[in-house]
Amino acid sequence: MQRYDLWAVPLFEVTWHQHQQHQDELKAVCDRLREARDHSGVSEHIKPGVYESGFDFVLQPDAAVQAWKQWVCETVYDAVVTTNLRHWPQGCQVAVELHESWCHVTDHGGYHDRHIHPNSAWSVIYYLDPGDSDINTASGVNRFYNPVSVQYSDGGTLWSSASSSVDIEPKAGDLVIFPSWIQHAAMPYLGETPRYVLSCNCRVQLLT
Repeated sequence: MQRYDLWAVPLFEVTWHQHQQHQDELKAVCDRLREARDHSGVSEHIKPGVYESGFDFVLQPDAAVQAWKQWVCETVYDAVVTTNLRHWPQGCQVAVELHESWCHVTDHGGYHDRHIHPNSAWSVIYYLDPGDSDINTASGVNRFYNPVSVQYSDGGTLWSSASSSVDIEPKAGDLVIFPSWIQHAAMPYLGETPRYVLSCNCRVQLLT
């Protein structure tokens, strides 16, 4: 009997070794944008208790922002190459564009309901300061949902229902890279100190 495990979804997790060096400055940029009321104004009904900046975070001139942007571009590039190399024309060049970028600051009780990121290839979530997030209670964790829709369930489908979703533990300095079409959510945050996250949507161009 030949077994095929089909349609796996790649997801990457990487730690930024310069996190501690830049964390405070990056948080200060988030606070500055929040105080300036720089809001995205997008789908606010599915993210109560969450401050979301405009979608141009990486255009901020601060040195920490620019260092983080460069690292994210390089890291996403590595993930894209790992996933796509055998599908590309031989000798082509690749450019990664962070075409949307923003910060989230989540207060007690805040959450971001289930959603996708349209018009992008890859997205990232960076845990700048997870605050009091807790993987054991799912407080402040990001949950990723199985894209396979099962229309019927019984004892023979438990292998599928057992992996209907996956929670990622928020760890300071960690970057999660995932396909933008994967449904995901930020579960209700029950901590008392704010939770800081940076995110980007990425497009990839093949330059022949």
